[in-house]
Amino acid sequence: MTAILKKDILYKLHQANFQKIINYIQEISLLIIKDYENNKLKLPNDENKIRSIMLEEYLTKQKIEYKMEDYRFLPEVFENYQGNGKYIGRVDIHVILKNDFEKEEAYYVIECKRIDGTKKMNRKYVEEGIARFITGKYSSYYGRNIMLGFIIKNIDIDKNTLEIEKIQNASSDKQMHSSFLSTSNSSENIKTYKCVYSINSNKLQLVHIFSNYSNII
Repeated sequence: MTAILKKDILYKLHQANFQKIINYIQEISLLIIKDYENNKLKLPNDENKIRSIMLEEYLTKQKIEYKMEDYRFLPEVFENYQGNGKYIGRVDIHVILKNDFEKEEAYYVIECKRIDGTKKMNRKYVEEGIARFITGKYSSYYGRNIMLGFIIKNIDIDKNTLEIEKIQNASSDKQMHSSFLSTSNSSENIKTYKCVYSINSNKLQLVHIFSNYSNII
């Protein structure tokens, strides 16, 4: 097997694994909405608590049902050790594949942020989310990761995504510039977009998943 063919096979395998994670996040988001609406429950209006409920009560417990046994979801993981007991980042969720458990640096990152349609939260989504991948504060071993937006107010998600795009593209750092491309598997309560960023000579793909939790907050 040539090196080029092997690289192509690995790329397709990683892309397939990444798509499974995306699909799982989307399905779990819909399940949370369904469960909370049916049981007349409310999610706390707190980013970390929503993340923890999603992780501990759904992502880790539904793996068998959704055939995700080969994926491990870990919360609040420190990133990029700089020495002297200090790290430069801490991400919301690490996703580790079973076959890569022995590779310490091999994982996907899911970074969570609340969205309410205001410029303040949109800017935070960019500056404290997207930018941390662009600058390398958050790792991108596979060259692709996920931003997960919790929509906490009933807004036009497509319109708001354009506002987020404007904020990132207004950055003086050209590496931040990209277009949000809607994917075909978006639905009323789950909107998904893909952005590809040019980081030096490399490409970074961020998939942005916006889950509409406005009715259960």
